[in-house]
Amino acid sequence: MAEGPESGIRETVYKQPAGKVPTPATEVSGTRVGSVEAQTVLMNRSSADGVTAERVSMEQSAARGIDARSAQLDRSAAMSVRSERAVLQRSQVTQVSADDVRMVRSRAGLVRAERAHLEDGSRVLVLAGQADGDVRPTFDLPGAAAFGAAAGVALAIAAALLRRLFGRGTR
Repeated sequence: MAEGPESGIRETVYKQPAGKVPTPATEVSGTRVGSVEAQTVLMNRSSADGVTAERVSMEQSAARGIDARSAQLDRSAAMSVRSERAVLQRSQVTQVSADDVRMVRSRAGLVRAERAHLEDGSRVLVLAGQADGDVRPTFDLPGAAAFGAAAGVALAIAAALLRRLFGRGTR
């Protein structure tokens, strides 16, 4: 990541979109950090191993793990997101676990949510929970379980055949 004059970590003041009261925030811009822990974390063109906060807002950034009350990702990526509310816009997440998830033009491997709203061609491999909107998961939870069971049986049969074919000839 190329660092410029605006790169680094600094304390700033952030005005939440629906709020009138400015809040202190930790801003990570144009840099890579191990982990960030703060009340509000704003990331722009940055990456982090872990982010823990009440509110996380990421733009063109990446994180291995996010643990937040509210997480908003815009053109960003994360391995794991755990939050009460998650909003993904043109983002990719391997696993998201939240009470409420909204996805717009985003992709996710596993979504576990009480409520999920998918828009504009968002894709989910496995969906556990209630969903509305443009919902076309590749697998739902029962489908994923059936696929896993079938794959396990196929692998067991293949292993047994290979042992039978090649196991006896090695004596």
